[in-house]
Amino acid sequence: MPRTGNGRSIIARTLIVGAYVVVFWVLLPAILWFAATALDRSLGWGREPWVGGVVVLAGGLGLVAWGMAELWFGGGGLPVSALPPPRFTRRGPYRHMRHPIYLGYNIAVFGAGLLLGSRGLGWVLAPLFAPGWVAYALIEERGLVRRFGSAYRRYQRQTGFLPRLRLYRLTQLLQFFNVLRVQVSGREHVPRKGPAVLVFNHTCYIDAAYVGAVTWRPVHHMTTAEAYRQGAKAWLVRRFVNVPVRRYRPDVVACREMLRLLAEGELIGIAIEGERAALGKYQGALPDVAGIMARLRVPVVPVGISGTYDAGPRWSDVVRRRPVRAKAGPPVVFDGSSPAVAIDEAIRALLEEDPQRVHLEGLPREKLGRVLWRCPACTNEGGWLPAELRCMRCGACYTPTQDGRFQDGAGQICSLASLGERVRSVEEEGPLHVEASVWRERSMFGPIEPLELIGEGRVRVGPDGLRFGELFIGSEAITSTGTERADTLQVATRDDMWQLRLHRGSAFRLHLAVDRWRTERRAAVSQGAVGTVAQLGNVQ
Repeated sequence: MPRTGNGRSIIARTLIVGAYVVVFWVLLPAILWFAATALDRSLGWGREPWVGGVVVLAGGLGLVAWGMAELWFGGGGLPVSALPPPRFTRRGPYRHMRHPIYLGYNIAVFGAGLLLGSRGLGWVLAPLFAPGWVAYALIEERGLVRRFGSAYRRYQRQTGFLPRLRLYRLTQLLQFFNVLRVQVSGREHVPRKGPAVLVFNHTCYIDAAYVGAVTWRPVHHMTTAEAYRQGAKAWLVRRFVNVPVRRYRPDVVACREMLRLLAEGELIGIAIEGERAALGKYQGALPDVAGIMARLRVPVVPVGISGTYDAGPRWSDVVRRRPVRAKAGPPVVFDGSSPAVAIDEAIRALLEEDPQRVHLEGLPREKLGRVLWRCPACTNEGGWLPAELRCMRCGACYTPTQDGRFQDGAGQICSLASLGERVRSVEEEGPLHVEASVWRERSMFGPIEPLELIGEGRVRVGPDGLRFGELFIGSEAITSTGTERADTLQVATRDDMWQLRLHRGSAFRLHLAVDRWRTERRAAVSQGAVGTVAQLGNVQ
């Protein structure tokens, strides 16, 4: 009797394929239909056929046919045990979803319910059918991992059960409908294929969308881990295929993922400043990150984004529709000078003059106190009214101009950034006290999980560290500080990460104060150590 390569006879293989056809295209539809009919009768639901259901039904069946055709021509088999595909394919629908045949079948069931007017089939059984095929697919994937190894594991990480949103496609759609008003130039500098890194300035929460406008290729953005802790927001962020990064410690997992993507010829997007600029002024590349970029041996393409600070200044918690310019430049040349300096020069050359200009119309002016917590003129807090940009003590007053800047009482024109820098230049005279909720990360390693609430109340932030009830985090133990949002201070030690979510006040102010006090204490400790060594030398 003739046999196939896997040891089964042609007759046996034909019988198995026939059994699959009978089960999935005769018995299962019949069972679903009889169950739906019984459900409709028991609940008193009448039949209300909708002709539009034929489109849904056809779409589902079309997806099934597309998936099977790709398995046959690309993989050399079918989704049955008698004809398993010997080759792993990622083309066609498998480029966008892992199981298009099962998903298409589920859509077809829903479409049939709409077309036949069965609520039980369309709105009850079709949704209930989804967990069943997902569970079956997960079991099936164990065998696929055994057959295709690391290639399939990588495919699982990159491709979901449902099609994932692609940031660059969403950006193009928003541009088409004029939702994102972005003027793009320099697309020719982004490689059409092969690995590259896009480094850009960061002033607005949606900067990544504007970066996506400079290329037709998907961009994998290195994104703060905090975006992955918040329910629906985490789900949405994951659909954009970003790479989560714990910014408060060296994240080896994120670095490995970045290197893996580059090895596969993908584009990586990195906000080279780290955090969004509170005042809209380019803060410069992080030296450590810039050093890594210089050693990657792939094109590092600078992208300058102008106008996003006016669209959504960080202190406001608001994003508005404003004209934005995104400009890509030629790859950065690392010629032996400081990598950070090379990147800074490339990005600054792409930015328009005064990109930090901001019009206050439509913004919550009371939140200006987050960046202007004292009078820029007399530097006193008492009497300063940030929402009115007026000081009751010294009489200073700043009037917004039509071009996004401010005019003081003497007629001098200044930017919000220059006012903020005057405020930031004043050192705190003593400890700061704030009302906040305190959160802790259960583990700084492993999967990213929601933070644990420790409590709420008064927090003292001083030169010696942070104190909340019995909790004390000494300045010498702090390894990293940051502001996740305008109202959230993030502090990390070697073993823990803490967040202070302020009920009011400025996280930027706390961040600045803690960094200064840490620097002073390190200098004092270093000076003390030098003095001790000198004394020991004198004794000898």
